[in-house]
Amino acid sequence: MQIIKFIGIAGFVICLYIMYATNHGVKGLRSYDPNFKLLDMRFHYNAADVTETFTKLGERGRTAYQNFWVLDFFFITCFIVVQIAIVNSIDMINPIRNGLLILSILRAVFDIAENSMLIYLIKKYPTQNNQLVTMCSWVTTSKFVVLDFWYLGVGGVLLYLLIKKIV
Repeated sequence: MQIIKFIGIAGFVICLYIMYATNHGVKGLRSYDPNFKLLDMRFHYNAADVTETFTKLGERGRTAYQNFWVLDFFFITCFIVVQIAIVNSIDMINPIRNGLLILSILRAVFDIAENSMLIYLIKKYPTQNNQLVTMCSWVTTSKFVVLDFWYLGVGGVLLYLLIKKIV
């Protein structure tokens, strides 16, 4: 189990580095569009945002963006390992632990669904399915809401344990 945790945490850090500090990530995508912003890191977006993003990237940029999402699948896997490791390292009652683990899984499911829809949309470009864009945007929003609840849950447990220790 320790090796999985180590690989997950190392993979998480490596993926973040590649995604944000190398030409295989955002830095490289900005060579196609200097104002590029990841769709899956926006709280909400619409069909015009998707079309604008894909158009500005051009053909080579869209290929690079697809490759980015492939890397993001590895990131999703590593991130859930990190989330589970964090939850399992904190002393808490099982119902809260289970709730936080469910939130971790939900975040990953939303992230996988989001990536899958975005890959489909970029492969079909310039044809656009506005209903799918809307659904994808809501999946992205749901991913962030679930992640925020996870952060609040972990933070709440840590705050409770701190107060319990002080009092």
